Amino acid sequence: MRGSHHNQLPLYVKNKLYKDNELYIIMLFKTGWRIAWYILVFGSIISLFDVSKDTCGYHIPILLSRALTTDPYRGATLVFCLVSAVSSIYLNSLLLVIGFCGFLCAFLVSMFETASSHDALILISALLVMYECRPGTSEWRPNALIWWKIHWWSTVIAGCICTGWFIYIIYGCDPEPYESGTLPESVRCARCSWWFISEYICFWSMFMLVYWKIDPFLEWHDNITPSRSIKESEDIQEPAGTRLLVF
Repeated sequence: MRGSHHNQLPLYVKNKLYKDNELYIIMLFKTGWRIAWYILVFGSIISLFDVSKDTCGYHIPILLSRALTTDPYRGATLVFCLVSAVSSIYLNSLLLVIGFCGFLCAFLVSMFETASSHDALILISALLVMYECRPGTSEWRPNALIWWKIHWWSTVIAGCICTGWFIYIIYGCDPEPYESGTLPESVRCARCSWWFISEYICFWSMFMLVYWKIDPFLEWHDNITPSRSIKESEDIQEPAGTRLLVF
């Protein structure tokens, strides 16, 4: 798997129709990132819908990190963060690599009940991604700069609302220690609120900000070739034509 730049914008799956059905795949990196965003949003909604019932007793927005770090969604979250961290290497940005690795580490440390470490890693990683994806830091989409600015500032506003809500949770709700039993009102205030929607918007929007940084000519390549003996390799001939599946 590798990234490359070309003077065209293809998105296709090309099957060379070898005797062993070798498959050669090319996809635009921007398209892959957009698909990843759809997966992120869909997976988040599913986990929120499921975990909120157990957390609050009914379906209402809760902390996104709580939903994503609850089994069985924790494993999928870690895999998603790992793929995002590795993929960010192709963007030639050290800050983005550190940022997505920070998100991965945040969800890893959450397994050990270290809330302060998790929060610190999330905050630092988010700041790095926001700084690196600020408008005007990429030469690939000059005509779309106005939309990039709107997107970035909308994320900042959602982040400010989210931060204000988290501060209120600490000093306004002042949740008491709770393990099990009837949910105290102070804990319900901190865990169950429609204000958490600001966190969802901020997180999902921030992930999609990276889309503006991706070179539109950057491609993802993979070549799937079943193993075969040396003699079989010598006997296999590529046919004259190829079949293209164009999206």
